[in-house]
Amino acid sequence: MRRTMEERRKEIRQGFRSSVPTPADKPSTASRLTQTTCSSCDSTTKMECKVVQPWARTQDQVLTCKGWTLDNLLKMHKNFLAGDRVPVSKTTEEVIATFDAKGIPAVIEGLQHLPGWKDDLLNVDCLADDSSIEKVPVRNIHNNVDTKLSLLDFIERTRNASPFVQPGESERLYGKDLETPQSWIDWLHRGNVVPSCLLPTTDNLLVHLPESAKVDTLMSYIGTGDTFTPSHKDLCASHGQNLMCYTENDGSSFWFMTRRQDARAVADYFHNKLEHDIDHESYVTSVEDFARAPFPVYVIEQKLGDLVIVPRTSCHQVVNHGGLTVKVSWSRMSLKSISQAVYYELPLCRRVCRPETYRVRLTLYYTIRALYTKFSEQHTVLSCSTDLRNQAQQITQALRIFDDVLQNECVEDYVSLPCHLSSESNHLSCDFCGADIFQSFLECEECSSDGDPCTICPECYAEGRSCSCQLMQPTQVRPLNVILQERDEVIRGLQEHWKTSSEEGVE
Repeated sequence: MRRTMEERRKEIRQGFRSSVPTPADKPSTASRLTQTTCSSCDSTTKMECKVVQPWARTQDQVLTCKGWTLDNLLKMHKNFLAGDRVPVSKTTEEVIATFDAKGIPAVIEGLQHLPGWKDDLLNVDCLADDSSIEKVPVRNIHNNVDTKLSLLDFIERTRNASPFVQPGESERLYGKDLETPQSWIDWLHRGNVVPSCLLPTTDNLLVHLPESAKVDTLMSYIGTGDTFTPSHKDLCASHGQNLMCYTENDGSSFWFMTRRQDARAVADYFHNKLEHDIDHESYVTSVEDFARAPFPVYVIEQKLGDLVIVPRTSCHQVVNHGGLTVKVSWSRMSLKSISQAVYYELPLCRRVCRPETYRVRLTLYYTIRALYTKFSEQHTVLSCSTDLRNQAQQITQALRIFDDVLQNECVEDYVSLPCHLSSESNHLSCDFCGADIFQSFLECEECSSDGDPCTICPECYAEGRSCSCQLMQPTQVRPLNVILQERDEVIRGLQEHWKTSSEEGVE
């Protein structure tokens, strides 16, 4: 059995201790911890718990939303803007498309008043009854320590907690990335509450992955006042949706969000002014930090029945307020997400050694296969239809991205390289940076432990990372000639289509 990614990454890092400092080697003061550079960003990473080492915080530095109101926050700072709110009765695909085109956050409100909303299902007690998970992961926001508790125990502790941080308090638990009960998932898809264009299966290329490689993006979050998710971006330029399903004692959540177009400015501000990297997901941003930002910050108070739409690459921080809240969140990977991930987000993930999770290149590969299968079936019947032309254009765009992926995966003697896998269920990732391995990698059986070889992605190897003996063997996941044959078949089919169309063809 292969070891976990964290175990393998921890072991391979041992060979770099002379050049890459570990957290224990670094100064312990907050000011020095924040002065790490890109070349040493992995030195702040504690791979055992997948979080960046936090600096010690005193009690008065803990974020609290006591006294917050939306009106007061908006009046206090000139760069704070109210997020657009649209009643669900007036929400159309065109309205949602406009928000997406502008790259601004928005809220669809009033979902709890629709006939399909089920109070008897969407409550925390039903959540506990329906859950098949005995233990759930929870985080103590005071020290960033992750533990596991029974769901009933966690809910009881959350209900008994005060709505705001108290002096001398040492424990305040937040349940994030919890598994969502199947009954809730079924309701989400069939309840006729969430707009169909925002459902987890709509315009989500992750659905094309084979069952053995499926990626679950649908998660639940349970928290009380003064619990939070630090500033971050959703993975791989995905589209985010977050629905407030249940509240107690007027619980709500405050969101601080940025526009898609400000992603670079946000990264620069966090790196240069706040001395943190937004891609580490470790920095809890104060209201004052947001207020000093050189870009607009949208502030939203999410209440029961509010569906928050998170733009691709939007930086956002969520702070729970008041009583207990339960939210359900999911991400969708569109072709725009895939493109932005390949060219921009995946290199950033590699730089900070953040696991890829969504298997972007594999998703692109299976998307092209699925789209072309559908295209071929319809081509003989609908050779000149607008829908078919749109499909051809989408496949063409996907192919151009895929060709750029293949340029990084191909070597001249690929025919002679050994193949490693016959199934996508055997998920390989780089032992150093955590990147998902789609096709090419380097492997060393000699430096293996219990039959688990050292695995390095080509990018890390090119940067000088290797195993202890430095005799790594180039390897491929599947025969590359099969992928190239599939690609050529798609191109021939598209070229045949373009002969009867006035649209631009495939080069």
